[in-house]
This record gives sequence, C-alpha cells and structure tokens, in this order.
Amino acid sequence: MSEALAVHDVSNHRDVAVTYLSRGNVYSEFGMFDAARRDYEESYAHAKVVGEPLSISSALQNIGYAQYALGDLPSALASMEEAQDIRQGDDGIPMLGRAEVLFESGLLEDAERLLRTATGYLERARLRADHAEAEWYRARCLLGLRQYDDARAVAGHARRLFTEVGNRPMAVLTHVLELEAELADARSKPPGGPTVRRRAETALEAAAEGDVTGSFLGHHPGHAARLVAARWFVLAGDLGRARETFDVVGRDRPGMPLTSRVQRFVVAAQLAFAEGNRSRGLRAVRQGFRLLAEHRLRLGAVESVTAAAAHGVDLQLVDVGAALETGRAHALFDAVERGRSTFAGAGRVTPPDDPQAAELLTEARGLLAAAREIPADAEHAAERDALSRRARRIQEQVRERSWLHSGDAEVQRPVTVRETVRALSGDAAAVNYVIFGGRLRAVRASARGANVLDLGEPGDVAELVRRVRADIAVAANNHIPPLLREAARASLDRSLKKLDAIVLAPLGVDGDLHVVAREPLLGIPWTALPSRQGRRTSVNSHMARGRRDARPGTDHRLLAAAGPHVAHGVGEVSVVGTEWPGATVLTGASATTAAVREALATHDVIHLAAHGRHDADNPLFASIDLADGPLFAHELDGMRLPGSVVVLAACEVGGSSEVVGGEVLGLTSVLLRLGARAVIAAVAPLPDALAAQVMPRFHARLRATDDPEASLAAACAETPEPVPLVCFSSLEGL
Repeated sequence: MSEALAVHDVSNHRDVAVTYLSRGNVYSEFGMFDAARRDYEESYAHAKVVGEPLSISSALQNIGYAQYALGDLPSALASMEEAQDIRQGDDGIPMLGRAEVLFESGLLEDAERLLRTATGYLERARLRADHAEAEWYRARCLLGLRQYDDARAVAGHARRLFTEVGNRPMAVLTHVLELEAELADARSKPPGGPTVRRRAETALEAAAEGDVTGSFLGHHPGHAARLVAARWFVLAGDLGRARETFDVVGRDRPGMPLTSRVQRFVVAAQLAFAEGNRSRGLRAVRQGFRLLAEHRLRLGAVESVTAAAAHGVDLQLVDVGAALETGRAHALFDAVERGRSTFAGAGRVTPPDDPQAAELLTEARGLLAAAREIPADAEHAAERDALSRRARRIQEQVRERSWLHSGDAEVQRPVTVRETVRALSGDAAAVNYVIFGGRLRAVRASARGANVLDLGEPGDVAELVRRVRADIAVAANNHIPPLLREAARASLDRSLKKLDAIVLAPLGVDGDLHVVAREPLLGIPWTALPSRQGRRTSVNSHMARGRRDARPGTDHRLLAAAGPHVAHGVGEVSVVGTEWPGATVLTGASATTAAVREALATHDVIHLAAHGRHDADNPLFASIDLADGPLFAHELDGMRLPGSVVVLAACEVGGSSEVVGGEVLGLTSVLLRLGARAVIAAVAPLPDALAAQVMPRFHARLRATDDPEASLAAACAETPEPVPLVCFSSLEGL
C-alpha cells in the first residue's frame, strides 16, 4: 500500500482515498491505531474532493473506529454519527461501529439493543465478517448484563461465522468468550473439580491456537485465553498452574483494548489474593481502578461516567471478596469505596454548548406540558399517549447527543475508614451497607473504630422497601376509602418497624447517623424509621467529601417556586418565603424551568413545591413539573451548584435507578454530583398537605442552624404520620 501511494498521481483523489483507507485498515489489524487514524483522515480529505457519499462516510466511519480504539469515545461517536448521516441507505455497518463504542462506554443495554438491529441488516446484506463481529460484541454485552446462557449461545454463533469466513483469530476469541461466560456463571454456582480443570485445559488449548493465529485489532487471542485459563485454575485451587499461565501474558501491549487491560488487572489481583499476597493484590486493584478512572475522565455526560462502572464490576467483586475473607472492617469499607469513588463526582465541570439539545428539550417539555392539560380520562388517553411517545423519542435523541461530549472533571480520591472515623465524634456513626455473596453486610464506623455486621439476606429488605412504598402510596391517596387507608397505615407501621429491626437495631446507633448504600436500601425512608425519629440522619450512595461548616444567622439567598396543580403549593412557598429575608417567591406563570435553572446556579437555598417523577427506565429524565413543563435532571448536567441546599417537596423524586455496575442515577444523585451540599427529597409519595405542614418548620430551623439534617429530623418529628423525606448529603467533617 505504501508503494502504491508513492507512485499514485495525487490528483487521482478517488484511488488515493481508497488506498489510504486500505492501508489504514491494515494498520488497524496490527493494532497501530495512531497510524490508522492518520491514513483515514487522509482518505477523508481526498474523498471530500471527489464528493462520493459512500467514500466520505467510509472514511469517517473508520476515523471513528480509530478514535474509539485510542480511547476517545465521544469523538468516535461524533464521527460515526456524521458517517451515518452521510451514508445513503443502511447495511448495518454504522450501527455496528456505534454499538462497539457504546459497549466500550459501558452503555451495554443500548449497545446490545443496537446490535440486535444491526445483525439483521448485516445478515440481509450478506456481510458475513461484519455479521460475525456484531454477534461477538452482542455476546460481550450479554456477558456484562449477566445473561450468561444467552452470551454463550450468541458467542457460539459468532464463532461459527468467524470460522466460515476464515478469521481464525476472532474464532479463537469467541471461543474464549464462551469459556468466560461459563466462568462468570461458575462464580455463583461452582462446578465440580474435574469440570473446572477441563475448562482450564480447554482455555489453554485455545491459547495455543491463538498464539498461531496472532493478534487482530489489538486483541491477542492467546493471551485472552490464558487470562480465562488462569481464573479457572484459581477456581480449581491450582495456584501454581494459574501463576505459570498468567505470567506468560506479560504487560499491556500497544492497541490493547480497555476491557482486556482491565481483565489483566482482575486476574492479577485474584491470583495474588489467592496466593495470600494481599499487598500485590491491592496494587493490581488500584492499577485497574486507576485505568478506569483515566477512561472516565474522557467521558462527558453523567450517564456516560456512571455507565463506565460496568467495566469495573469484576475488579470490584475480586477486591470486596478478598476484603471479606480478611474479616477486617477497614479492609471491607475501603474495598467498597475504592470502586464507588472511581465513578463518583460530576461528569463535566462546564455545560456543553449544544443549542440543538436545548431545542430538543424545549420541544419535549412542550409536548409533556400539553399532555398534562389534556383531561385524564379514557376518551383522551390516546391523545395523551401520543404526545408522551413523541416526547420520549425526543428525550432519547437528547441522551444520544449527550454521549458526544468529552469530560474534564477530576476523579474523587476514595474516602477511607480511617478518615471516616476521624470525622465522627461522640455517639455519631456512619454505616456502609454492601450486598455481596447473597448477604447484606454493614460496616459500622464511629469514633471508637469500625466493625462488620452480617444482617442476613437482602431479599427481605427489598420486599419490605417495596411494601413500605406501596403502603405510603395508599395511605397518601385521599381517593381511596378511609378504611383501606387505615389498613395501609397499619401495614406501613409494621413494615417500618421490621426494617428498623433488620438494618438499624443491630448497629446500636443512638446519635447522628450517616448512611451509605445502594439499591434497595436507598429507597428506605430513613427519617421515618422509629429509631431515627427526631435524630440527624443523612444518606448517600458513596462516601463523599465536600461539606462546609454551617453558617447560621448569615444571609442566604432563597428561591421558592410552586409548580402547577399542587393543592397547597402557593401557600407553602409563600410561608417558606417569609422565613428568609429577601427571598424570591415564584408562583403561577413565573415559576418556569429557566428561572429555576438560574436559581440552582446562584442561590444558597432552593425550595420547589411541585409534582415530580422519577423515571426508572431513564433516570436522567426524572423531573420536577413547573409552569412551562418538566425540568429534567438531564438539562442540569454540567452545571455547578454553589454548595446549596435543594428542597424537592415533590413525590418520589428522591428515587434512583441502579445501572449496570451498581452505580445509581436520579435527580438527587445528579444534584449532589453537581455540587449541592444537601438535597431534601421524598423516596415515596408525599401528600401536598403533609409537605405544607413540614416545610415551614424545616425552613425555620434551617435558617437558625444551617443544618439540613437536624432541621429535617426536627420538622418530621413534630408530625404524627411517617414522612418519606430523606436528607441526601455527605458526611459532615469529611
């Protein structure tokens, strides 16, 4: 190819474009992606002169692939999206490229959905090599989604396709993927000794074949097989063979994909821990998380940063599992927070300049506002549903646009148990809950040290949380007959007592409490538990720094806004406004999304009395309903909040959804990531009348103390019925 380029007439742009593209493909197969990108860019320049859409699209598609291989995922998606727009028709190639980037980003469900569509196009177009690649990536997505049987089946199909087209390296890699899916399944139900050894030997046979075929697209089939074989040997208890097999792999090589590099650290850590060399194991874990942290820095949107945690699951499992075996509280606490901190914090320091996304959000807001005004009866159901479906399609476009933005935020340094203990005084405690190996455990830390408690099976807690939320919904609904509401209230009281007995009583905490948990525990109305009534309680999904000292009696800027159709909303914000000198109170048409967005960036205290919604399927479109429609969590992404206290007196907007990798997303998590000091939000339906009672008392205390946790505890204690409001914040003193 180089000789051909040397003799080409440079004015023959069509042939030069094709030759650069072809040489770039050869560089890619060797894993030389910098050189490949340069050739693809030359191909693009010559294709532009010719003006053929297919040539231009092919060059852009390949530029995107090189950017993806070099780790610049947002730029890769942008190039591939441009290629898709230019390409006439669709043979599945652009879809395949985008899906590969989404997989590397950790957006596994989106990638798998796209690949299912792409495989149909590629099969009909008889592009068998690309069809095989699409099936291979789909199997990798299914493996990450823990659908092990499906992953094995799809990988087997991909292996047959690769064999048919003569791509031996990829045929070996798909065989390794089948073994890896069996290995992942074996973690929960280990097979017998002979079966484990057979799997290890089979992986070594694949490694020998992979050594002969050589590398392909940065993947080394032989070494990929050895990593799987080493893990099978560890499972068999043959650490000598495991070490011998792993040591052949060596260090990272140029062009090696992120997932393969992370996998090498996973095996290094697992083997070292099994050998009893904890320091070596921790070194491998930290190196793996450092690599993932560097990957996270290149991503822009909060969703992308959160999704990237999917690639850290195995590393987290190995780290936490080894920590549990030590029996030491500080080892378990630190292992849990090592993984969580890698993907915590803001996704972006400054908002992207994306006018098109802003226009799309405005359109979606208008559609949902129009749907809100349509009568809620069967006659108008079709019209409401049509508007909602159009809004959902637009929201999906906004999501996809957010993936194109790069990041520039810093990764948080994990909080250790020693820091936590130093931050606590008196009777105060922090508890870090973790679900592992089918058990719910709690690391309780106080000024006197830390200990681990086994609290039983997590299924009991999940069922109680579901029941509590259901009972609160019934008890809060005035359209339900009084007798049924009374029964729900009695059931609620029983469930809250049971939850208290399981998750709190064993801890013996009498003073302030800071809770760190993931789902389903994040859905507990902690302030409503009997033992926490009147006591300072704060909640977060990870141990976070960033608290500042309270400033009681100083000037604070407050904005209070009432959304539409809230029975006591106007009265609530009016009373709240009287508690703060110089407060801004917005009601009616003035309570707009733009006014609230501006206040979030400039005010110390924001109070929103509005209807709200947590979108479990698309948590970044959790919303607060205002005069001109919903304010979405998505459009706050990139803002910097000035250490403010945000009060969301709305139903269920304190909810969160757990994504692949264990990270959580929702309106509260976004606000905390963007700099809020505390977010007061409901994790279950909050009646308007109840909010109107509690909130004036809360603000009177907040103005006097600047202590949101204590203010919420005191305000709720004066109300006889359970209040599902929770204070989400960091541990004071960190």
